[in-house]
Amino acid sequence: MNYKIEKVEKLTVGTSAQSVMVSGLACLIQNNSDSAAVYFKEKRYDGTDASSANGYAIAPGGQTTIPLVAMELSVAASAASTDVRVLILDTE
Repeated sequence: MNYKIEKVEKLTVGTSAQSVMVSGLACLIQNNSDSAAVYFKEKRYDGTDASSANGYAIAPGGQTTIPLVAMELSVAASAASTDVRVLILDTE
C-alpha cells in the first residue's frame, strides 16, 4: 500500500493529554524526547484521555513502526514540554 503525506502535527505535550483529529486516516507517532515516555490511545470510544495508566507507551526517542488508523488520537507524556510528532497519512 502506498501512502501520501497529508500533514504533520507538531505537539508539545505534558502530563495533560492533547487530542489530534486524525479523522480515520493512518498515522505514525514519533517521540522526540530523550527522557520522557509518550502515551497514546484512541479517544472516540470512551472519551477518556491517554495517560500512563491506559495508553500505549512509546519509549524516549521511539516511534510507531506501522501506520495506525484513528479518529481522535489522545497523546500524553510523562514529562512537560515533550516534543511529539504525528505524521498523518492518506492512501493513494
